[in-house]
Amino acid sequence: MDDGRTVTDVAVSWDRLCQTMATDPFRLKGVKFAAAQCMASNEQVVCVDGCSNFLYFGTTHGNIVRLELQEHGDTEVRDVMQLPTKSAITQLLAASAVECLIVVSASKIFYVDINSLQVLSAGTSSNVICIALNTNPVTEDPFALHIAIATSNRMILVCEKSERNSFVRQRITTDDNVIAICYSKNCICYATQSEYFVYNINGNVTLSLFPYDIASTTPLIVNIDTEEFLVSGMQGLAIFATSAGVSSRPPLFWGADRIVSTVYHSPYIFALNSSSLIVFKCNEASEVHRMSVVEGSIVSNVTGRVVLCVKNQIFLIEEISWFDRAEALLTQSCIDDALKLAEESVLSASYDEAEILRLNRLKQKAALIYFRDEQFEKCSDMAASAEIDPRELIFHYGHLEFPLVPFQVSDFNIAAVGDVDTTSERHLDFLQKYLLRVRNLHWTRAYKRDLDTALVCLLSRNDGFLEEKSLSDLSCSLHDCKEWMRARNCLRFYVSVAFECDNTQDAFETCCELSDVRRFDADLHQLCLRNFNRIMDVKILLGSLEFLLRFDAASTVRALESLPIQVDPREIVKYLEPYRDELIFYLQRMRQLQIAELDTKLAILYIEEISRLLPNEEDDNIQKIKQYRTSLRHLFFESHYIEKEKVAEKMKASSAFAVETILLKGKDRASEECLETLLNDYREFDAAELYCFYMNAHNKRLFRILLKSYLKIVTTQPEFKSRIVNMLQSMNEPGDELEIIAEFPDDWPLQMLSSFASKALSAYDYRLHCDKLRTAALSVALRHLTSELREGASTKINIDDHTRCAACGNPIGNEEVAVYPHSNTLVHRSCTNCSHLCPETDTAGV
Repeated sequence: MDDGRTVTDVAVSWDRLCQTMATDPFRLKGVKFAAAQCMASNEQVVCVDGCSNFLYFGTTHGNIVRLELQEHGDTEVRDVMQLPTKSAITQLLAASAVECLIVVSASKIFYVDINSLQVLSAGTSSNVICIALNTNPVTEDPFALHIAIATSNRMILVCEKSERNSFVRQRITTDDNVIAICYSKNCICYATQSEYFVYNINGNVTLSLFPYDIASTTPLIVNIDTEEFLVSGMQGLAIFATSAGVSSRPPLFWGADRIVSTVYHSPYIFALNSSSLIVFKCNEASEVHRMSVVEGSIVSNVTGRVVLCVKNQIFLIEEISWFDRAEALLTQSCIDDALKLAEESVLSASYDEAEILRLNRLKQKAALIYFRDEQFEKCSDMAASAEIDPRELIFHYGHLEFPLVPFQVSDFNIAAVGDVDTTSERHLDFLQKYLLRVRNLHWTRAYKRDLDTALVCLLSRNDGFLEEKSLSDLSCSLHDCKEWMRARNCLRFYVSVAFECDNTQDAFETCCELSDVRRFDADLHQLCLRNFNRIMDVKILLGSLEFLLRFDAASTVRALESLPIQVDPREIVKYLEPYRDELIFYLQRMRQLQIAELDTKLAILYIEEISRLLPNEEDDNIQKIKQYRTSLRHLFFESHYIEKEKVAEKMKASSAFAVETILLKGKDRASEECLETLLNDYREFDAAELYCFYMNAHNKRLFRILLKSYLKIVTTQPEFKSRIVNMLQSMNEPGDELEIIAEFPDDWPLQMLSSFASKALSAYDYRLHCDKLRTAALSVALRHLTSELREGASTKINIDDHTRCAACGNPIGNEEVAVYPHSNTLVHRSCTNCSHLCPETDTAGV
């Protein structure tokens, strides 16, 4: 560029300029009206006032123009009138109380109708310099005007004007002509050519404030508060004054440039010089804004509107709220500056509730801008801080078509974010993390269901399941989520969501649906089994068994052990019929219930499986056959309700079950013959030991028979020693320990019998101890009984002619009688055989 700056420098300068403009607390708004219709080309606006929506201004040519302000569009020129003087209008005051304008032109006062702009009356004298309306009048008539009129004969006339009449209440003589005046309550502040004064009407006292140089200072007086004024002084100072004189409030410095007009609009003071309009904070005496204004003529407060006149143009000075300024900064992405401005403004407003709400709205908009700019961490923090409805963010993920209740986004959402592509993983991850962050906060409670619904839909993107207990108090819409995930082939994930929401029925039904279309896998199967302990309805369990068994019967059957509800095992057995191994396993677990039907079925299954495996005696089959035989034999003795006829009938078909048949028959008889048959005919030592184990309690001789048999065999088969030792160790209280030990060969090592001997000795000591206890107890009981008998026998009985037998009712004489020791009742000895009498009596001789 020609001035040496680069394009980048210019762009940065423009950004800074825009940012500065956005933070300006005030702006000029032009009042657009047809100036050519009401003013000559060289005519200028010199004074202005107004009321309601009407603005009145006076011109250099003596014209009064009435404008009707419009909120939208150009302002309409309603009326124009010219005063008879055709001279410049120096002052124009709108007195709406009496519906007139008070106008000063050519040193004369005119009263003009505020509606028709017709002159109502005019002053007779032509010596008026300036006038002032009392801004705080003390009067009983609200429609009466109190006016101070400064005249060219060094006098101030204090007048009262009403609709009916007007009169001068007081005449104040001054040392010089008054060229500026202000009137408040009972105090008049005025300026002469060289000095400021205040006059107290009630006390009729004039106080001199301070002198000034009219060559360098324009005399200006503005009413700040009741009987308080601000006057322009020397050296660029503005001084505060009251009826008591110069105020202790520090002066306001408004610069070396000559101020030509000033006005107060709480809390600001507007000062106009030849090149700029300066705005001060009155209470703080600080400059808050300065804007360039060239050739401005007057600034005025018109019923709360600050109006600036520049030649033939009129402007409204509008204060821009901190919120609008902050929003302007946001539109330029100056988020930090916007928030700083907002927080400082809320602080200065002493945290007014309405202002706090506006600050929060601003933060919400800032969060959306961060989202638009993909500053996700800042967005998350700001959105949580401002408690923005998370659905404002969800709204921008329309491509996901979350099944949510229709939601109306805020008016600023779309404008702040615009058209954003949220299909990337970064956008999806951000929303997921944010929903996880805020879903359980107190301010999201009202729409938590929608948040959880959106969240589980997002989580379903992952190829897995919802982690158990990862979402506390999950409250999503299950039906809507299911349909959403069904359309996106995510039903596997939905199953875990249903379990997390404790809807086990829907979870298992969905698994069944997936199984039917062959989309049920091992992970789903394990998930179902982990949640078996949450099933509280038998129907749900039975409805799920079929597809769970079909996928993996073994693990499914083992999971049945964790069921918290009571289920009829016979119902489960129906589903296990196709799975024989699992059916056997389940029936083994159910043996403790002692259900005849199930025990019988288990026995028959053992028989069938043994029969099936016998033809193919491989190593694995041999082991299984042995296992099944052992289990079958134990079942015979442990089951009290097994249907022996059915089982026996089943075994009859094969000679392979001859031993089992013997065991089943010998179960009820503790038969020594049965044991000897097992030992001698079949040499089934395991079966014999089992028989002894279960039946020895019914027949103690069974153990001795088995032991004698083993002792004979051990002479030729030494390996039977281990059987004998194990058998002795398993015996409890055989009762004939000494005889058993005596039967052992002398050459047996003592250590082989030590365990049995120790157990026998303990049993003997225990029996001996019991005998001693029994003897001691009997001895005590005998002594107690003897004592009672002796006490009853020593009882003295008196018998006379009136004593009768309690049994037969006849008199008792000298014959032998019996007495009941507790009741002392007497009966004939011969009557004690009566069945209705207590047989326990003592005999007493008379």
